[in-house]
Amino acid sequence: MPVDAFSSAVELAAAVRAGRTNASELVELYLERIARHNPALNAVCTLDAEGARRRARELDKSETLGALHGVPMTIKDALETAGVRTTGGHPPLKDYVPKKDASAVARLRAAGAILLGKTNVPPLSADYRADNPIFGRTNNPWDLERTPGGSTGGGAAAVAAGLSAFDVGSDLAGSVRTPAHFCGLFGLKATERRIPNTGHIPEPPGEPRAVRHMNVLGPLARSVDDLGAITRILSGPDDAEWDLPPVAWAEPSPRLLKNCRIAWSTDFEGIPVTRETRRAIEKLAGELARAGARVENRNPEGFSFDEAWETWGEIAIAERAATGGERSRERVAALNATLGEKWAVARGSAKGVNATVADYMVSLNKRDALITALEKFFGRWDAFLCPVTVSPAIPHVPFGTPVDVDEKQVPYFIAGTAYTSPFNLTGHPAVVVPVVREPLPIGIQIVGARWSEPALLALAKQIASITGPFVPPPRFKA
Repeated sequence: MPVDAFSSAVELAAAVRAGRTNASELVELYLERIARHNPALNAVCTLDAEGARRRARELDKSETLGALHGVPMTIKDALETAGVRTTGGHPPLKDYVPKKDASAVARLRAAGAILLGKTNVPPLSADYRADNPIFGRTNNPWDLERTPGGSTGGGAAAVAAGLSAFDVGSDLAGSVRTPAHFCGLFGLKATERRIPNTGHIPEPPGEPRAVRHMNVLGPLARSVDDLGAITRILSGPDDAEWDLPPVAWAEPSPRLLKNCRIAWSTDFEGIPVTRETRRAIEKLAGELARAGARVENRNPEGFSFDEAWETWGEIAIAERAATGGERSRERVAALNATLGEKWAVARGSAKGVNATVADYMVSLNKRDALITALEKFFGRWDAFLCPVTVSPAIPHVPFGTPVDVDEKQVPYFIAGTAYTSPFNLTGHPAVVVPVVREPLPIGIQIVGARWSEPALLALAKQIASITGPFVPPPRFKA
């Protein structure tokens, strides 16, 4: 079976092992596409062509290193890469070249993946657009007048347009899932603490690790199989984060859809979604029911999304304020200027920026209770389906611009994070699967119990057999 730029990472690795292609050929394939298509997208912000070619030549002469031997990848410009500029989209770091890889990057390289370059982000990953003063904005390959999302927006644009086999990003409020949704990709936010954050910016280099909760790394790819293969490589503690438990990756026994219990919702405490988003999820729910699954429209009982949004704000801002106090205060001021105190996340952020240790402990206890409620829910349900954001990809707009949702307008920050941040708060894994492709992609979240990634990905693969495979954006097929 021939491979091309839109083959999955698993397919590319199999082709290399079988001798149907080699690492050097794959690197040249993607470098040619980057040269041709990146000017329109601005997805790859730092290219290491010579480093990729050199590594490919080495791999072509070596024994197979691992599951991704010879597969070219890009990496979000928030993860440190040894010898390759890493800016975090933050002007003070515009010339920063790390001496050491982030743990996730080191593991991928050890498995044989080849770094092509870095992909664009907003400053310090604090937006759901990929736009910063160093490199400018990244465009969505489905519509260049729209954002690919953020903060892993450059990575999503690169993978969707066939400039890379996969990318790895980070997700504190939806930064892997939103770009996957906006660009028609598969994405995974893993269980909190499954993958080390070591080498992630923020914090800026040299500052103590303060973001201790909710930020999770995860892959963006063109198949569910890729998500599993990459996440297995990324998982497990390292010598900088001993608080990551050594949880085994246990493949589940095969299970038919007719034996699955699936809940779904398109309404988190009144936050509206577009008609096409609602119809897509309702249609999928009907198809799953016809396949024999037990399917119900319901939200998790005993779980307050309003409290989750407020607690997310308290913890996220308190931890960021620990080492970036002035930046955090500026961010909270900008957030609250667009929201006001009627929104739970704004109230929580305002508390977090001035939180005492006692306040922070109260927030963590609230988080524990919300985790418990959601875990009880997943004791009865195998998965929970819900939107990723309130709409497909939004146009290029200034930060804070309200988002149109049919006849309503939703505040900017709420539109981008209301359906994702609760699962950052609780640490539950969430897979994004595309369900609509044209005119603009729409993805869904498939959320499951903590540490359930193998079973959740198995279910996501069955759902993807209904919703269909990755489809390249028309403008970038050639």
